[in-house]
Amino acid sequence: MPLLRQSSAARLHRRKPMIHASDADVHAGKGKAAAQDNVEMETLHVVQEVASPQQEVDTEQATVVHTGVEDAKAEGKIEADGGPHPLRAKAAPQEVHAEPVKAVVDDGDADATQAAGTTRPEEKLHNGKTEVAQDNFVRKHDLQEFESIQSHGGLGLSLTDKGLLLNVLGHFSAYLPSALCVLGAVWGGAWTWLTFVVGWVVVPIADLILGADSYNLTEEEEKKFAESVWFRVVTWFHFPIQVATVTFGAYWVATHDLTWAEWLGVTFSIGTAEGFGIGCVHELIHRPGTVDFVSGVLSLCWSNYGHFWIEHLWGHHRNVASPLDPASSDVGDNVWTFVPRCMWLSFVEAWGIEAKILKSRGKGALSVDNRILQAYAVTALVAGAYHQAFGLAALPFFFAQGFIAAWIVDNTNYIEHYGLRRKEVSPGVYERVGWLHAWDTPELLSNSLLFKIQRHPDHHTNAGRPYQVLRTYPQAPTLPTGYAGMIALSWFPPLFWYVMDWRVALVKEQEREFRATGTLLGNAYPFPDGAQAVYSFDTEADKLFIPADYVVRASSNQPAFDQYAAQKEGRRGVSQYGRNRSARAAALLALVLAVSAGAVGGLRVVDHAVQALPRPTLFDRLGGLEGIRPLVSSIYAKHTADPLTAAWFEGKNHPVVEEHVVEFFAAGTGGDVTYTGQSMLDVHRGMQISGEAFLAVQDHVLTSLAEHGYGQSVKDEVLGILFSLRLEILPDLKPLVSAAAAANKAAEVTVGDL
Repeated sequence: MPLLRQSSAARLHRRKPMIHASDADVHAGKGKAAAQDNVEMETLHVVQEVASPQQEVDTEQATVVHTGVEDAKAEGKIEADGGPHPLRAKAAPQEVHAEPVKAVVDDGDADATQAAGTTRPEEKLHNGKTEVAQDNFVRKHDLQEFESIQSHGGLGLSLTDKGLLLNVLGHFSAYLPSALCVLGAVWGGAWTWLTFVVGWVVVPIADLILGADSYNLTEEEEKKFAESVWFRVVTWFHFPIQVATVTFGAYWVATHDLTWAEWLGVTFSIGTAEGFGIGCVHELIHRPGTVDFVSGVLSLCWSNYGHFWIEHLWGHHRNVASPLDPASSDVGDNVWTFVPRCMWLSFVEAWGIEAKILKSRGKGALSVDNRILQAYAVTALVAGAYHQAFGLAALPFFFAQGFIAAWIVDNTNYIEHYGLRRKEVSPGVYERVGWLHAWDTPELLSNSLLFKIQRHPDHHTNAGRPYQVLRTYPQAPTLPTGYAGMIALSWFPPLFWYVMDWRVALVKEQEREFRATGTLLGNAYPFPDGAQAVYSFDTEADKLFIPADYVVRASSNQPAFDQYAAQKEGRRGVSQYGRNRSARAAALLALVLAVSAGAVGGLRVVDHAVQALPRPTLFDRLGGLEGIRPLVSSIYAKHTADPLTAAWFEGKNHPVVEEHVVEFFAAGTGGDVTYTGQSMLDVHRGMQISGEAFLAVQDHVLTSLAEHGYGQSVKDEVLGILFSLRLEILPDLKPLVSAAAAANKAAEVTVGDL
C-alpha cells in the first residue's frame, strides 16, 4: 500500500497552504468582487437572509446551497435538486436567482490556468435542471495514481458481510483499551503505557496488516441491520465502562506511590482509551433515542468537553470543509497549532449556537437551560466527588485525562477533512456537503474500534444514517490508513504533509473532472443519492440550521456505479486491493512476528529502565519537615487525648517530646535530620504498653495521615515502619502462647520433676 506517492512528479510539502484562490480571498477578506473573479460560478438558487424589523441580519453567518451537481448522468447532465440551504437564518429565507457567470477553473495549481484550456462549460437553467456541456478537460494525473490511493493492501479481510451477530460482537472490541488500562496500571512500570502504545503503534500496524473492509450492505441487509436494536445496545456499554475506567484511574494515582513516568503512563493510557471512545460518543450524540443521546453527553462531561456535541451537530455539520468551520483543517495546517485553536473556537461556536437555540425558545443565553453550563456543572460535580473520595491527588489526573481525550477528538477532526474545501459559489455561500468533502478509510480493525466513523463521507452526506449501515467507496477521498495511524502520523507535520498534500491535489482534480464532465475517473457518478447534512435528536433545532426542503430523500442505498463489477472486469480507475493477496499475507505475517518480538523486548527494556529510576523518599512524599510537623502534631494530640495512651504523657515537657517525635519521624522516613532523643528501647522500657494500646497508636497515625490527604501507599509504608519498631516499643509485652504450647511446657515440667 503506497503511503507515499510513487510518481516522480510527487510534490513535497509546501510551507504555505495550497488554497484555492477563492479560499484565499475569503481568508484575506477581499469581498464579493475578488471572490467572483476567482470562483467558478454556477446557475443556482441562492438564498439571501432577509430580516424583519424586529430581527437583525447576521451578516457573519453563511448560507449553503446546492451546487446543482448531485445526480450526474452518463450523457453529461446533472440533476439540480438543490433549493435553499440557509445555515444560520435569522428570518424566513427568500429565493433569488443568481446570474450565470463563466470563470476559469482553478484547482490550486500554478499550471491550472486558462492557458491550459481548462474553462467552465456553458450552463443553462432549463426546467429546473442544469445542463452541463462537455469541455476539453485534461487529466493531469494518470489513473494509476488514483488507483494507488484507493488500494489499501493488507489481507483485505472483511466483517461487514459476515452477518449481524459477528458485526455486533466486533464492535465490543472498542472496550479493550479500557481493559488494557487496568492491566497496565496493576502491572506497573512501563506497562502503565500499555494502552497508549497499543493505540498509537499496534493498532496502526494491525490496520496495515488486516487491510480494508470495503463491503457495502445490500438493500435487504441494510434494512435488517438498521432495525436491529443490538447495534444500539453495544454502544450503551460505553458510558458505564468509561466511568469505571476513569474512577479506577483516579483511585489508582491517588492511593499508590507512582513515579512520574508511571503517573504519566496511567494518565495518557486512560486518556487514549477515552479518546478512542469518540467513535461511540459521536454515534450516541447523533441518535434520537434518549438513552443514546444522554449517554453521549454524559460521556463528554467525564472528558471535560461538554460543549462538543452542540458545536458538532449544528456547527461542524453545516460548515464542514469551509473556512467557517474551526474543525476543518486546510492544507499546510500544523496539528500542534490547529488543535488548540479548534478547542477554543469550537467552544465559542457552541456558545453562539446554544444562545441562538435558547433565543428561539424565548430564553437567555445565561439561563439555567443552557446545556453548556449544565454540562460543565456536571463535570464540576464529578471532580468534587473524586476529590471527596480520593483526595486532591485525583484531580490533576481527572482533568489531564479529559484534556488528552479532547485533544484526540479534535486531532481526529484535523485528519477527517484535511485540505478538502467546498466550493464557494458566492461570498460566504458554499455548495452543499457531499461525498468529496471528507476523507474515507475502510480499515477493518479501526472501523470496528471506532463504530465506522471512518466511513466519514457517507456520514456527512447523510448524517441520519446509523453507523452500522454507513457505506464506503474508493472514489471518495481516501486516507492511506485508519484514524489511529493517521493521528499518530499527524504528530510529525512534515511527514504528514508529504503523505497527504499530493492526495489533496488528486481530489481537487476529481472535483474538476466532475464539474466539467459529470464523471469521476472516467466513470459515471458512483455515489448513492440522498442527502441530509444536519441531523440530531432535536428536529426543531435542526430547522434553525437546515430547512426541510434541503433534505433529499434517497431512492436507493446502492451506488449508481457498480464498483465490484468494474473490478472483476479489470477496468482501470477502481480499487486493486484484491491483487497478490497471498504474497502480501506472507510478507505481512513476517512483519507482525518481527514487530511483536521487538515490542516485547522493548517493553522489558523500558520496564527495567523505569524501575531503575530514582524514587522520591517517604520523607519527600510527606512534604519534608513542613509536612511532617503538622502531621506529628495531629498524632501527638490524639495520643494525649486517648485514655489508652494519655497516661504516658502526664507530666512530660510536651514541646520537647513532640520535637523529638518530629526528628525521629523525619529521620526514619529518609530525611537528612538528626534524632537527638533517647533510643526507642530506653524510652519505652517500663511503660508496660499493652497490645491494645499499640493498636490505638497505629490508629492515631493512620487517621492523621488520612486527615492530611495522604494516599494508601504512604499509609502502608508508614505503618510498615511502625510495625518494624514493635519490639522496641513493646519491650515489656510477653508474647502470646498457644494452649498447645502451654500444655507441652507443662508436660515437660512434670517429666522433669519425675
